[in-house]
Amino acid sequence: MSDFKFFVPLKVHIGDVNYGGHVGYQVYLSYFQEARIAYLKEFGCTELDIHGYGMIISEANCRYKQELFYRDEIRVQCRIGQLKSKAFVMEYQIEKGDDVCAIGSTTNLCYDYEKKKVVELPQEFVTAIREYEGLD
Repeated sequence: MSDFKFFVPLKVHIGDVNYGGHVGYQVYLSYFQEARIAYLKEFGCTELDIHGYGMIISEANCRYKQELFYRDEIRVQCRIGQLKSKAFVMEYQIEKGDDVCAIGSTTNLCYDYEKKKVVELPQEFVTAIREYEGLD
């Protein structure tokens, strides 16, 4: 998956490590979130403000390929791989050096927190993402 345009560098902290001496499975989702927040910021957005709306996650997946340990320096890549009318699917890849340690995805619904309902993705956001990611 070398066609990611965006990444954030992170370092594994001691609080990320579980009783087995490696990064706990749930922490990978936090790494995905760090990358997602940084990615959205590139478009002037946050998880609570995508051109006036927020987002909620309806699905999260992670496939673990290699352990991570305290002080490992990692690179968390992400992209929006699919745009739907009311959602976008983000794809993630965590690398340590040349090794892929995990891949995953989240389905992110556009959400109106005032009305407590899922809404259409704002056109400004869709246009910017299509252009950046080269999506049709």
